[in-house]
Amino acid sequence: MMTNVLIIEDDPMVAELNRTFVESIPNMNVIESFRNVEEGKKYFRQKNADLLLLDVYMPGESGIHFLSWLRQQGNDIPVILITAADDIETIKKVIRYGALDYLIKPFTLQRFQLAIEKYLAFSQTIQTTEKADQKLIDQVFNHTTPIHEIPSFIDLPKGLSKLTLKKISAFILKEDTIFSTKELAQKSSLSRISVKKYLNFLVEQDILNERIKYLEIGRPLTCYELTKNGRKKLTDYC
Repeated sequence: MMTNVLIIEDDPMVAELNRTFVESIPNMNVIESFRNVEEGKKYFRQKNADLLLLDVYMPGESGIHFLSWLRQQGNDIPVILITAADDIETIKKVIRYGALDYLIKPFTLQRFQLAIEKYLAFSQTIQTTEKADQKLIDQVFNHTTPIHEIPSFIDLPKGLSKLTLKKISAFILKEDTIFSTKELAQKSSLSRISVKKYLNFLVEQDILNERIKYLEIGRPLTCYELTKNGRKKLTDYC
């Protein structure tokens, strides 16, 4: 199911970076991008989205006022603030209006992915659960993945992201033959160095086997293929 994301950010370069980050994640799509709050109000009077990425400091009305306006309209859309504002009063207001997360510019792709993981865990939990116990509430508010979504090898090494692993896993499951780091990097639009880290992790988890392919010219090529039970294990991430 596609997640429709709306961006309100007055800096076009930052807005484009946010769009790139969003659309690098499977099943996420930016439907609109606005430069100011007025355009955002006009949109939300007629339509809605699944997730809002909102700046604080913009010409005219601020993102905080807009968030307050949304809540007054009865709109409970999940909101991630992406801003240079680092004063505690702004953060207190954001918490009061129920923002899902708060990213201070400049931020890394890894931190952005963490915010999206928080949104996905929150969204899937409230959509699939009618009653909640304390454990489930803690999972939502403390940003832990719901129990029914946790694969048996959920503990990722430092520097690896669940969302990127999910993206790579989806590409691997489409492969019918052995593949190389270069081939997977090209298909996933990730760097070879990044892809190699995830492949090494999957080899350690006995999901992939490494194979050396000898070429007629040049050095031997390291390739990968799913183990006997690898496909079943990898499906947990897709």
